[in-house]
Amino acid sequence: MKSSTKTLTEIITEQQQATPVYFDDPMTDRLLTEVLRLAEEVCVLRDRLDTSERLAAAGTLATRDAVDEFAPDADIIESRLAAHRTFFAQTFAELQRRT
Repeated sequence: MKSSTKTLTEIITEQQQATPVYFDDPMTDRLLTEVLRLAEEVCVLRDRLDTSERLAAAGTLATRDAVDEFAPDADIIESRLAAHRTFFAQTFAELQRRT
């Protein structure tokens, strides 16, 4: 019986097949993918920091559970989305100028 556990090579191959191609050089595409992943993580960290600050301002201890359970209202969501758009626009401005 074959194990359902995938090898590292299989995982990498699947990821490469699922990754869109934007540039002629595969390394440039990989670098762009990693930059996107890091940018996503920055957005998540900023959102969690914003939540922590809002909880602190309300006098609530910003525990992991409190941050995870925080439910932003529509205004907070729109504010965060606007910040994300600005961040991504600034992050990729040079790339947009060169394409």
